[in-house]
Amino acid sequence: MSRRKRNQKESRWSDVDGGSAFIIPYTTLRSPNFRRLTPYGHKLLHDLACQYTGFNNGYLCASWSLMKDAGWGSPNTLSKAVNECEHYGLLIRTQQGGLNKPNLHAFTWRRIDEIKGRPHDMGPSFKPLDSWKEERPEFVWSDGKRRSGKRRAKHLVAA
Repeated sequence: MSRRKRNQKESRWSDVDGGSAFIIPYTTLRSPNFRRLTPYGHKLLHDLACQYTGFNNGYLCASWSLMKDAGWGSPNTLSKAVNECEHYGLLIRTQQGGLNKPNLHAFTWRRIDEIKGRPHDMGPSFKPLDSWKEERPEFVWSDGKRRSGKRRAKHLVAA
């Protein structure tokens, strides 16, 4: 074997089926925020990774119409998983949804892209936001019970 070939690092991209892969840096995987994620948060990141092409960060959509085919059981669980990932700084909302417009998200360990002709609320970034590095308190999942709509003011209650 020639000296040149021995000194070069062997590329293993040919081992990857399809020739492409989604990469999460070790520093992100080892961060306290990532480790606190529930299985639903991990599933959401994996499902959004299926949409990621390498050039569309900021255009990832976690709408119920797309995610129900990915095995999500309820829109409530999906919404809580999105809130959890946003809380820990792993996702950031790049477009607030509305009438005929979905919420769009971006991974914070990748820079935000912009596709010509399809602007979102945040412009493109030249480096990752890395908001996952800021340690956050534990995310509290609500119990799903509605609170009573009737609150009595203390001064109105007759004694």
